[in-house]
Amino acid sequence: MSRWIKIISVIAVLCIAVVVAGVAILKSMDFYEYKGLIAEKVSEATGRELKIAGDLNLEISLNPSIAVEGVSFANAAWGSGPEMVSIKRFAAEVSVMPLLSGTLDIKRVVLEGVNILAETDKSGKGNWVFDAMPKKEADKKDEGGSGEAVIPVVRMVSVKDVKISYKDGISGQSYDLIVSNVGIQADGSDAPLMLDVVGSVNGQAVSVAGNLGTINGLMAGGMFPLKLDVAAMATAIKVEGQAGAPDGKPAADLKLGLSVAKISETMAAASSLVPALKEVALPAVDTLNVSSMAKYSGSTLALSGIDLKFGSTDLSGNVSVNLGSKVPTIDGSLSSNLINLDELLPKSEGQKEAAPAPSKEGDGKVFPNDPLPLDGLKAANVKLGFKGAKVVVQGMNITDTSVDLSLQNGKLQIKPGATVFSGKITGDVALDGSAKTPSLNAKLDIAELDYGQALESQDLKDIANGKVDVNVDVSGSGGSVRALMAGLNGKARIVTENGRLESGALNIVSTDLLNVFDSKDDKTIRCGVVHFDIKSGLADARAIVIETGGFSVIGTGNVNLKTEQPKLRIDPRSKKANLASAAMVPVDIHGTLAKPDWTIDAAAAAGNVAAGAARTGAAIATMGLSLLVEKAVSSATSTAIDENDYCVPALAGKKVVPGETKSAEAPKSSGGDTAAQPAAQPKKEEGALDSIGSGLKGLFGSGTN
Repeated sequence: MSRWIKIISVIAVLCIAVVVAGVAILKSMDFYEYKGLIAEKVSEATGRELKIAGDLNLEISLNPSIAVEGVSFANAAWGSGPEMVSIKRFAAEVSVMPLLSGTLDIKRVVLEGVNILAETDKSGKGNWVFDAMPKKEADKKDEGGSGEAVIPVVRMVSVKDVKISYKDGISGQSYDLIVSNVGIQADGSDAPLMLDVVGSVNGQAVSVAGNLGTINGLMAGGMFPLKLDVAAMATAIKVEGQAGAPDGKPAADLKLGLSVAKISETMAAASSLVPALKEVALPAVDTLNVSSMAKYSGSTLALSGIDLKFGSTDLSGNVSVNLGSKVPTIDGSLSSNLINLDELLPKSEGQKEAAPAPSKEGDGKVFPNDPLPLDGLKAANVKLGFKGAKVVVQGMNITDTSVDLSLQNGKLQIKPGATVFSGKITGDVALDGSAKTPSLNAKLDIAELDYGQALESQDLKDIANGKVDVNVDVSGSGGSVRALMAGLNGKARIVTENGRLESGALNIVSTDLLNVFDSKDDKTIRCGVVHFDIKSGLADARAIVIETGGFSVIGTGNVNLKTEQPKLRIDPRSKKANLASAAMVPVDIHGTLAKPDWTIDAAAAAGNVAAGAARTGAAIATMGLSLLVEKAVSSATSTAIDENDYCVPALAGKKVVPGETKSAEAPKSSGGDTAAQPAAQPKKEEGALDSIGSGLKGLFGSGTN
């Protein structure tokens, strides 16, 4: 036994001697002379100069430490400053005993006074891109053993007073990230990395707290748990779940949450990073909360359980994006109990209204000639469905809303549906952007919409009551809205029956009409029909009819969608003797859609004059009702009674001509105008006729008579 004790004692003495000798050698070494060698090797690898202004200090113990001060790394030659990185102090402490088993156990790493300048030049090249290493040097670097690298265990990292500046050489925008403190700590390679970061971006406070899984989990490339709480710009973000790269492919299964207490504060803070946000109009609501599960696997990102609350607006559903093919595929289904657009739209108070964009061509046309953004139709394949119980916009309640959207290989199809003012709306819009010349097919049907409710929703009470049907079926082709309209084909039809004019509508025209309309039947809207047949951009008025028990209003003519020129005549006619004393003044509408003009039929007006005629300016807006003006000053002149029933042909889809109730087709003209043309107008009459013209001019600012 004593023999073994002697042997162990000898070995211990030898080990101590070796350690003492090693310590003596290390202490006798001058590490200052290695600064040049370190700087030289860094310069060879990067092409940049490394400077170490302070000494390299080594403290020998069971936990030896090394410290260095005044380290700087040169910037690119084109950079805005001489240094890309500068470090005031770097220190590291290592445990000796784990080294015996091949483990590099770093007890502490300290960084203080770090300044990093990241910037790009005008071409977008970053200063972190180093010059290519010479081939010979690269070959030397590749030589050597392929032994397994030692994975270090870092138990604590402390970073203080860090400033990171970024300058975008293309946009000129700059950002400053200041990190006052970074704390990273782990009790071992199998313990979670605890993270605590406090700093600011362009003066806006930022904090990050949580954990990033274990060191072994991070290095193994498998899935590792994480939990982070981020607070920045009056916004809180939560991330919890797991992420990693099993088999070398990134993957994630996370729960995401975002909460904004005051959007106004968030936008004000964000404008320090993006100054253009100062001009963005803010919504009326100020709170936003979003949560969702996010899974990424292979090439597919799936957002499930989406739950959005924006004021009183809510949205839920699932969306997935497949990035595995050349053209991404988006598939999703969304639903909502309430979307309140009146809350979501920008506040009107204190907000500047955007000036209308001037026409690029300055031609005064209504339909824009800008090319349609068809490239966007080919950027992705999309299939989305939406169902909404209620949508509020401008005080209107739209219920049972549905939208089915499909975009495949540049072909867009949208099928909307909704109920508004008791009317059922359905549609089908198809835009084919895959061909050289895009084509459009659009259908819209509205059944039994209550226009009385619609008027009341806009505070227009006591005007009219009834229900209306709308049918639009058009098609065309062209690379712009103007080209589409110029070659449009199809029809547009609006029909109402058994409605009623109220006192408010008659007041719009003339207070005296309340006395003229002396029976209930006079105020009954027997029918209202607006029917345009459209061929090659020419919208021909097949029927424009409003008929009550007391009068009829007939419109004829066309609208050239290519030249944007209307040629229409509005012709009011009395049906009863009690209305024969009211002036019936036909008006011809011409000019352009951007600047419509009108001309009074001088012949008709000269034989039936009324003082102050058409002074309310509602001639066009009320489909000719304003042409039923005040009582004639002289009972000697009267308008002929027209007892024709214009509703029968109009409702049957036949062409309507004033004075005829049978199916009538207007004679063809060399100019392509199918309007019923009035007789040649005599020279302008003086006196009362001047009053009519002056009244119109005063109200509309233009017109001839």
